[in-house]
Amino acid sequence: MHRAPANAPARLRANRSRYDQVVDVVRHRAGRGDLEGVLRSAMLAGNYGWWSPSGLLADPEIEHLVVDTVRQGGGSPQVDGARDAGRVLHVLSESYVTGGHTRLATRWITRDHRRSDVALTNQRHAVPDSLRAAVEGSGGRLHHLRDEHADLAARSAALRALMDRADVVVQHVHPYDVVALAAANLPGRRPPVIHENHADHTYWLGLAGADVVCDYRASGQRISRELRGVRETRLALLPLPIEEPGEVPADEVRRRLGLGAQEVVALSVADEGKMAPLWGRGFVDLLSGVLSAHPRLKVVVVGPAPAGQWLALAQRFAGRVFPVGRVPDAAPFYAAADIYLSSYPVGSGTAVLEAAAAGLPVLTMQDLGDRHGHARIMQQSPGLAGVEHVVTNDDQYQARLRRLFRDPGARAASGAATRAAVLDGHRGPAWSSALEALYEQARTVPAADLDEYPARLEDPGYGAMLLPLAAPVDRTRDVTELTEPLGDLMDPALLFDLFAAGNRGAGPSLQVRIGRGWEADPSWTRRLLALARSHPRLSVSLPFVAGDDDAATRSVDVLTELLALDGRTTDDCGALSLDAEAPTPSGPAIAGELERTTEALDRLESVLASPCWDEPPAGPVAASRQPALVG
Repeated sequence: MHRAPANAPARLRANRSRYDQVVDVVRHRAGRGDLEGVLRSAMLAGNYGWWSPSGLLADPEIEHLVVDTVRQGGGSPQVDGARDAGRVLHVLSESYVTGGHTRLATRWITRDHRRSDVALTNQRHAVPDSLRAAVEGSGGRLHHLRDEHADLAARSAALRALMDRADVVVQHVHPYDVVALAAANLPGRRPPVIHENHADHTYWLGLAGADVVCDYRASGQRISRELRGVRETRLALLPLPIEEPGEVPADEVRRRLGLGAQEVVALSVADEGKMAPLWGRGFVDLLSGVLSAHPRLKVVVVGPAPAGQWLALAQRFAGRVFPVGRVPDAAPFYAAADIYLSSYPVGSGTAVLEAAAAGLPVLTMQDLGDRHGHARIMQQSPGLAGVEHVVTNDDQYQARLRRLFRDPGARAASGAATRAAVLDGHRGPAWSSALEALYEQARTVPAADLDEYPARLEDPGYGAMLLPLAAPVDRTRDVTELTEPLGDLMDPALLFDLFAAGNRGAGPSLQVRIGRGWEADPSWTRRLLALARSHPRLSVSLPFVAGDDDAATRSVDVLTELLALDGRTTDDCGALSLDAEAPTPSGPAIAGELERTTEALDRLESVLASPCWDEPPAGPVAASRQPALVG
């Protein structure tokens, strides 16, 4: 039985609180017209919203801040649907050797008769040879915006220049990609933009840059409609492009794993996160029952590494479970398998279709029902309706698997039907016609308009379900743990603003403890005292000087002399205190003792100067619709 963990509501609230703190930073920077600052902080907010679910899958409020700052009063962009240069621009945040969204973009480019360019907004690794070959084969070019432009604002302008050369733009971007959002909202005429919704189940930035939201399965469309508020006229469906597999030798995989030619092998391929326990039950739990009931079945799992719960499962069923980790090409594993078990509790859209195209019978467990709309993440892909065997409880799963295991004829018939259905809808003329219809739809809709999204749509029940999927961390992450996409752009000023926004309501002053020896460094101490005078928020605790008595007689004398050098007394020196031991902070505090260095005072001054200590300026009003969380 799937049940929300008892701490889910508290974690969702904590995630939301930290997310809103980053939005406050965005709002402050937008109030100053700081475009680069807005983009950097919004990128961080997008990444935090992605990996720290709160029940929010889109946020018109933060997108308003980005869009208004980008436009700088220059007006809204307009869609020019009449362009006919035979050129498509595909935009990716990053491409990977492994990963469905990169394969999707590569196959899309290969099948489209137009010239295809690719813009990479944040590429940090080598580009896969397959993607590079597809682009070059179409006559297009790869553009590394991160290498060419350090700042996000410059990348946005460069991306818009590339967009202006295309007939249509297709975004395959990560949920944090503020560069793509900004580029689509620079004023002027631009081509239509299609947001290819490969991250359909989670939070993402981009409503204001998506003229059409293109999903690859009906469940994704449902999420776009119900949890993002996308209108029907902006929704589209394009099946994932799947290739008919060529001849792939299966013997090597079986030989390497020690599997005999006559043994029945089940396979599953997915990122480990899609197999993690969801509300108490994951793929390991499902397979434990399967392996116990079928003592001769062997199971290969591509994605999870042989560690943790997967290593324990392999040890429990020695010689029968093979977690092999990530692989650059899963084709040999499909060829070596007899049955495909869709990943659980979250299905992998690309992998199940590739398995079906390889002629494997597909078995899927969907036992979540539709409480809180949870069936949204488990619905079938186009092409599998009627041929994918979907069951809703363990008894049905075991019965279907038993038949497939025992009956080679049933396996062959089911696999052939699944293969024919998938290849018919996911390649060839049918897929090409669907692509042309998508392009035509994008040409006819107006530019994305945030006024269509007046409210934040929130579903805590759905958010609770995403908690273990987004990150298997049973705690609320600090925002600074999720700064990786920013890299060197995670500058000290942003850290100071985050500290201020996160501590603004924690107390009236920022408390700082100074290390011993301050009396021996008068120049440094005088600058510290000047900060205390000019920043009423700063509260400084000074230790007694060495050898002082319990009444701090010598400490008071030294402090009085230093203050007098600047015409001050202990009555007008700010919030200073002499303490034999460091007091227990009652509000925001600098951890540890402040070092007696110029750099430490510089940092302290920058923290105090952050405008995020103040209440954020008024931003766009974004009401929320928030169903109650039911356990």
